[in-house]
Amino acid sequence: MLHRLQSSESPPGEDPDKILGMPAIDPMLAQTATGPFDDENYLFEVKWDGYRCLAYLTPHRVYLRSRNGLALLPRFPVLVTLSSNLAGETTRALIDGEIVAFHDGKVDFSYLKTQPEGVTFVAFDILYVDERPLFAVPLCRRREILKTVVREGGRLIFSEAVPENGTAVFRWVKEQGLEGMMAKRKDSLYHPGERTRDWLKIKNTREGEFWVVGYLPSPGRRIGSLVLAQPEDGKFHILGRVSSGLDHGLEEVLLSILGQGLPGPDPRIQEKLKRSEAQKVRWVKPYFGVSVQYTEITSDGKLRHPVLRGLLGANASQARKEDQSEDRGQGDRGL
Repeated sequence: MLHRLQSSESPPGEDPDKILGMPAIDPMLAQTATGPFDDENYLFEVKWDGYRCLAYLTPHRVYLRSRNGLALLPRFPVLVTLSSNLAGETTRALIDGEIVAFHDGKVDFSYLKTQPEGVTFVAFDILYVDERPLFAVPLCRRREILKTVVREGGRLIFSEAVPENGTAVFRWVKEQGLEGMMAKRKDSLYHPGERTRDWLKIKNTREGEFWVVGYLPSPGRRIGSLVLAQPEDGKFHILGRVSSGLDHGLEEVLLSILGQGLPGPDPRIQEKLKRSEAQKVRWVKPYFGVSVQYTEITSDGKLRHPVLRGLLGANASQARKEDQSEDRGQGDRGL
């Protein structure tokens, strides 16, 4: 019978440095590359859009550890079946991978929260098998071992890798609307908890133009984040907030544009903020445009991983002119 472990950093009664007899570690992390490339020394694979997860498996027990050291099995109890994916006489294995959710054949991050019973574990590395640590084994060999230690099926699939042709893989990633691509040196060793250039991430980012309809202060900052909206059918639909890319220099420029603020939101604004957030928002008028880089707009209409790239219009007066034209009945146009 399979046992569901409790929500604790490590199973009760065990050495805090061990989980099911294997080392309690943090996952290896990647640095960011500016764009795709080709290199015979690298393997290229999908950057999966889910929860990073270290899966500790024995024939009768499963423990899932997040990147931050939290227990994930209570959130995704269907993954208790992963122990049945162990092959042959394997007694224990530590697998690095990602918990993802598929919707209509595509990875959909929002379904991790709404459909936790439909998740899949994507395995891409193995770090420990039986009594043998594999941290000092090159990546190519670890991937070979992975496919002999666990079987694909049920809730587990393998993340396939392509050698050398990173630009072609990234082109396919963009066509499929996936989050991005990983580039890993074939001979890379595994460095728990470290962010190294042996592993690189290349994000599939998009850029759009949106209206700023308000802002929130943050500790030590008069403007901590901007509230973004998109016009549609005479309304403004809030897409979330952006804080990345908002430096002190830009903050001063924004303060000269934003004016005194409003006691409440414009009636045309369709709120999608949490109540606690909405109470703190300083709504503004006139609106002005910004350029924002992001990875996707989710099924519930929120920007993911937004980064502010710059203001639209040379100065505040242009922003005011744009807003006045918006008031003349063109609320459903793009910027």
